[in-house]
Amino acid sequence: MPYNDFFMPEISNVSADADNAEPARDFEFECAFALLGVKPIVLCIGSDRVTGDCLGPIVGQMLVERKANAFVYGTLDRPVTALNLKDAVTHIKDVHSDKKVLAIDSSVGRLADVGKIRIAFGSIAPGSADGKKLPKVGDVSITATVTDPRKTPLSAVRLGTVYALANTIATRIIRCLQ
Repeated sequence: MPYNDFFMPEISNVSADADNAEPARDFEFECAFALLGVKPIVLCIGSDRVTGDCLGPIVGQMLVERKANAFVYGTLDRPVTALNLKDAVTHIKDVHSDKKVLAIDSSVGRLADVGKIRIAFGSIAPGSADGKKLPKVGDVSITATVTDPRKTPLSAVRLGTVYALANTIATRIIRCLQ
């Protein structure tokens, strides 16, 4: 497929510098972390083998490297994917039954939403865009739209786009955990 056939999203709304964050979005993060409590579980979902799906593992890796005050599951070294999500959820329930879970995953959506980060109070259904039947996870969830699949498949999403979103998410999480 010629390079021109791949859509290159405009990522001007993705900021790698969280200091330039919109106040409303930081307020949403702070509210979410107030609900999660002290030292929450951060479940970072995705595969390190598909660029558009590696948002979760990159966020997890950044949180571990920055020594986040949280229990982090899902990194580049040990991703939580569709293959082991059920086991990870069972482990978290067994070991951290008193903790709330923040679930992080990439998402697909409309072209206008590429680069947007969303926080929701409630669970997410990982893999639903691919028709997978995986357990819903999270008391709070963060998703970032990485592509419009009609323009660019998950496997062809630019790593720079995913990395900028992951860095913004990780930086804001660290800020809220302090």
